[in-house]
Amino acid sequence: MVNRTALDGARRRRMYLFRHGSVDYIDASGAWVPDPDVVSLNERGVVQASAMAKLFDGVHVDRAICSGLPRTVQTGEAVLGSRDVELERRPSLEEIRPQKGESAGGYDIVSDIAFSHWRAHDPEATFLRGERYGDFYARIVHAIEAVLAEDDWNNLAVFAHGGTNSAVLGWVTGVGLDGFGLIDQATCCLNIIDFDVSGDGKVLRKVVRGMNITADDPVMRHRDHGDMEALAKRMLHLNSG
Repeated sequence: MVNRTALDGARRRRMYLFRHGSVDYIDASGAWVPDPDVVSLNERGVVQASAMAKLFDGVHVDRAICSGLPRTVQTGEAVLGSRDVELERRPSLEEIRPQKGESAGGYDIVSDIAFSHWRAHDPEATFLRGERYGDFYARIVHAIEAVLAEDDWNNLAVFAHGGTNSAVLGWVTGVGLDGFGLIDQATCCLNIIDFDVSGDGKVLRKVVRGMNITADDPVMRHRDHGDMEALAKRMLHLNSG
């Protein structure tokens, strides 16, 4: 394992936190796909994962985990490449869950879709009438604390989701639920977080070394909207035809 030590002797552990590559949640007719949990990387997502693999080449990781949904598995496998590291599944890291089934749909294109994340601090706010943001945030923080309690890694790769990453970064930075609106996560981006840990396992410091790093568009030349806003724009365009 790569060993890092802080000036005060604390053990410094690093998490490489990825978001999965691009996928399609809306079909060609402007309708939601039946089950977003089973979508795979689209052509752009495959290209993004390949580019990120080149950027991440040579970086040592002791362990790698993903949410287990196909888009994180595919991204993780592409980025890890030939590394002799098992990609472990952690369902607790799955994306915030929308309502599913026949009752789903009929959302307000602006408040429910484009800018839903900006109301995450509201105790009753839900994502597309599904999971409450507060419950989701608590789920992700608990999952990350469980990972930090595992002592067998210094460098960990985590392949997760935009909402999952916003929750992690909200916790790390202290902005909490407001992180859902404030912290952008482009598809197939990378965040680098260091945790200084005492001898008894207590987290002393959390430091963000890099955030929303992308290999295909590093200066966000082509990213003018967050994903939910871009999704809303796509729905408006397809449905206007």
